[in-house]
Amino acid sequence: MSAIAIAKPGSRVMRQASPTVRLRLMGSFGLVAALLSACASPERMPDASAPPAAAAASRELSIFSINDFHGHIQPKSPTPLMPRLPDPQTGEIKPQPAGGVAYLADAMQKLRAPRQHSVFVAAGDLIGASPQLSSLLKDEPTLTALGELGLVATALGNHELDAGLPELMRKARGECPSSGCAWPEFKGPGFPYLAANLLDAATGKAMLPSHVIKDVGGYKVAFVGAVTRDTPLVVVPRAITGLRFADEADTLNALVPQLRAEGAQILVAVMHEGATQTGGANDPSYVCPGIQGRGVDIAQRLDPAYALIISGHTHQAYTCKINGRLLVQAGSYGGWVTESRLTLDTQGKVLDAQAVNHPVLQSAYQPNPAFVALVQRAAALTAAVRTKPVATLSQGAQRSARAPFGDGPLGNLVADSQLAYAKKRGSADIALMNPGGIRADLTVESGRPVTMSDLFAIQPFANELVVMSISGAQLQELLLRQLPKGDAPARLLQISSSLRYQWTHGSDGQPLLLDVQVDGKALDPQRNYRVVVNNFMADGGDGLSVLRQGKDRVPLGVDIDAMVEWLSENPVAAMAQIESGRIRKQ
Repeated sequence: MSAIAIAKPGSRVMRQASPTVRLRLMGSFGLVAALLSACASPERMPDASAPPAAAAASRELSIFSINDFHGHIQPKSPTPLMPRLPDPQTGEIKPQPAGGVAYLADAMQKLRAPRQHSVFVAAGDLIGASPQLSSLLKDEPTLTALGELGLVATALGNHELDAGLPELMRKARGECPSSGCAWPEFKGPGFPYLAANLLDAATGKAMLPSHVIKDVGGYKVAFVGAVTRDTPLVVVPRAITGLRFADEADTLNALVPQLRAEGAQILVAVMHEGATQTGGANDPSYVCPGIQGRGVDIAQRLDPAYALIISGHTHQAYTCKINGRLLVQAGSYGGWVTESRLTLDTQGKVLDAQAVNHPVLQSAYQPNPAFVALVQRAAALTAAVRTKPVATLSQGAQRSARAPFGDGPLGNLVADSQLAYAKKRGSADIALMNPGGIRADLTVESGRPVTMSDLFAIQPFANELVVMSISGAQLQELLLRQLPKGDAPARLLQISSSLRYQWTHGSDGQPLLLDVQVDGKALDPQRNYRVVVNNFMADGGDGLSVLRQGKDRVPLGVDIDAMVEWLSENPVAAMAQIESGRIRKQ
């Protein structure tokens, strides 16, 4: 990609540009630019007013990035993200609406305008697990919109494989079936998916391009992509049959000689794998105390030739340095944009590296009209399904669990709905739900019933429910295996009201399972229990290999149908029993 030049309103470039391009180039920077400058505190960014001699010997590149967008083109219902930040008007720290592709478009315009040399990339999961506004149209409006934003490349994410690699490649090439595309006049995104470590299991041949080289500010910059090697743990097996996922660091390291031979001066790793940390979205020190996870391990093993690591997958916003090198991530759902600024000498050597996560607050930006029109068009095409009312509720439910409890209200509601659904169709004792399958809170607005769109935002995968038999001993093993070791964060299976247990850590840091009860009785290791799970879990997803041993399997139907039935038939009773306390840590 050549250096970005921002045209001024009324210039020849603006007069000749298409309406969409003109909208992307136009905009005033006044109050919004000032607010965002405040977010990126002065010590975070290099001084742009360098002396003439230094300016002649160095140049800055800004690499903007997002990750885990998951089709969140809509500004609300559900609101993509609600980060806790200072209110631009009052300074009060509170949750604020962020994201929506029309706001993201305005943010990208204003953030890139003052940067002479910039480029925009992504770290995967741009589609998949999307709200109905996008998913009902096969995520084609999302890919169209991101292409219009000027995205030049993205790493492959695991959720982009939910419907299989052939379907992803159809979309990437802009191809339509004989019946036509879901999004009228769909032409594809115009940017490539990169995954150096996605291989044909039989031949070892790479299935996607490993990298692209773009000219940015006169430098040849290689963006090298990788998908998490743990994809088999988080995608249904049938979607990745015949594929192998190699180690990310080993694969990217092996490519360095080839990249140099192709003339790449600056190497940027763009990977759909990341880290977790407890700090804020921006750490002025870049130390990020407590940061951990596979993203850190990869960063420690990655060849020093890579100047920057753009990560994803963990849905966290952070700007950190591992052994002096930037490791960044932009949260999720388009609620943040990371700007990584590299100061380079004439040969491409990194003299300085700084980064900041810019919040895409809806209060700080004006929605771009062209992208507002795109979202409205998608809304009109999907309205009949999305707006179908399900139930009127007096309260919502949050996904998060609060210590000492390991269960959250929404997880309890989902598990209860699945157990009730199974009991109406046969025998069932317990329902278990993987927390990663719950993608949004249940939000209730006064005077408006909960709709299909609201529920689909919570469970967007359309997984098949399965009831199976496992022994009490197997259930105990399953529960023990999912407990966190040491100070690792807890992401516990959410459970129906029929199951309750306590747990603790032993003196050696290993978890101990205590007092497991089913329907008020102690768990019997010899008895068989009928357990309801979704097909992802049933196939061993999220490392739940014990469930592959389940017997007498019976398919029940789609998970979203269970939630619809439970809430429509029992709205008061359903919400009355979802308080936390089924899982307690001693």
